[in-house]
Amino acid sequence: MKNTALFIVLFLAASAVQAQTAGTVTLTANATSATGEMVPRLTWSTSPVATSCTASGGWSGTKAPSGSLTLQNINASTSYTLTCSWSTGSATVNWTPPTTNTDGTRLTNLAAFRVYYGTSSTSLTRVSEVNDISSTSTTINALSPATWYFKVRAVNANQVESADSNVSSKVVSGASASRTVSISITSSIKRRTTATAVYEVVRSPTTGKWVLGRVVGTVPIGRECRAYHLTGDYYGVLRGLVTITTPTTSGLVAHCAIR
Repeated sequence: MKNTALFIVLFLAASAVQAQTAGTVTLTANATSATGEMVPRLTWSTSPVATSCTASGGWSGTKAPSGSLTLQNINASTSYTLTCSWSTGSATVNWTPPTTNTDGTRLTNLAAFRVYYGTSSTSLTRVSEVNDISSTSTTINALSPATWYFKVRAVNANQVESADSNVSSKVVSGASASRTVSISITSSIKRRTTATAVYEVVRSPTTGKWVLGRVVGTVPIGRECRAYHLTGDYYGVLRGLVTITTPTTSGLVAHCAIR
């Protein structure tokens, strides 16, 4: 009778691993376009839950892996980016199942496979057991960034293990992914000043219409013009932007154009 305690499987496999892939970052805004200005509210999440997230662009700092945040009012187009990292990886170990014993006889009592792994090739202290004897691979999860080493043993029904397979290794690094959302702001101001002279607005004694009066001050070129339109290319300007040289209680206009 064969001494099963001396049972050793001729193991013919080589193990291999595949690198981790990054998770998914979702980032949305309450709106992606507005006229004039808006208050952005960003909402984000990660799947699986990220280890860390960092904001850049129109916002900054460390962020939770999911959440919502109302930001400061913006009046110019702005992009917001969220970059998240996953500090653990996974490895898929592959093997070729044995079919014979060391004496050449047919293997009939294969019961399981055991994958030994660790961060030292001479100290593979962690074990993952696969009880499906038809399996040719298994995935090892929650691997921290490091070089990981793997070997496989076959196990018979008497819990006798085979000799080691060859040792395979893989560098597991934390993966990262990012998402950007852009908010487009269209200016509500269509025109800006193109000349420095500022005029008061007076009513014509002959036609009764509002017309240009005297020059009462100056305004820097490029300042925003108001929607009020007098005549030609003359539009209203804010009194606070004008250096008043002649006191007036009338409305103020300046030459403006689309710029």
